[in-house]
Amino acid sequence: MYTVSSLILVLLYVSFFVFYFHICYDIIYIINIIYMIIEDLELENKELKRKLKIAKQWMEKEVKNQVSRITKEKIEKLSPSEVEDLFEENIEDTITTKITRFFGEVTLINMPSSIVENIISAEINYYNMRKNPNFDGLSVILSYHKALDVMIESFIIKWFRKFAHKKKQTTLRQNDVLEKSLNSVVNTWYILSVWRLFHVLQLISHDEKLFDYVGCFKEYLSKYTYLQDVLLSDEFMKVFSDLVNSEILGKKRHVWKTNFVETRKARELLIWGLENKNCLIYMLAETQKLDF
Repeated sequence: MYTVSSLILVLLYVSFFVFYFHICYDIIYIINIIYMIIEDLELENKELKRKLKIAKQWMEKEVKNQVSRITKEKIEKLSPSEVEDLFEENIEDTITTKITRFFGEVTLINMPSSIVENIISAEINYYNMRKNPNFDGLSVILSYHKALDVMIESFIIKWFRKFAHKKKQTTLRQNDVLEKSLNSVVNTWYILSVWRLFHVLQLISHDEKLFDYVGCFKEYLSKYTYLQDVLLSDEFMKVFSDLVNSEILGKKRHVWKTNFVETRKARELLIWGLENKNCLIYMLAETQKLDF
């Protein structure tokens, strides 16, 4: 005859084995689920890599076509010897490779074509200037300036305009230069200049007293932190300050011929020869980078 204590002991053993069995079953089930998720992620990763490869090939082809078209336009203004040098040095392929490697195909996909076209135009003009240092660098500076203006409008101001309307910040209340400029930006689709943007960012970064529109711009950056992290960073503000203080995009451009040294310095601050990424255009492009 079994005693009550022995029966309880047997029941405990049985309960333990049942519990153990269920635990093992659950663990095996969870492992299988994890394995299936890993398989799905691997397949998804392979598909993304395939799409990225296609995107890279397509983007490089697009850049190459743009370089080729703009080069043909520039050739008309060159002497036969300069044209020969241009093709001997394979400038088309060099510029295509440098631009795609510098920005990355994924970032280029998300950039308006006019930005890329102006960078290509500036690089071809800079090549011509290196061959002839007496060449006026104005064409180089203008092309980079146009690219920068489009970036400011497309990446920053377009969304600020919508933000200001949503916040009902559409009325000018102060007789202030920056407030007037931002009022025009919001209400009449005015393009904010490089200098105005710099001074807006400078006011915000110095934590000074802000009027309505600049205060709204600060609030806008606080919401879109991917912009704030770049535009108010020490690195960006340092390069931006150097560019504005050089006046190469301002009165120097209108007073006399832009020489090679000034052009080279401006190119460094704006795009660093498509090599060093601590430059204005690259840092702005990074705000639009797509992650795969």
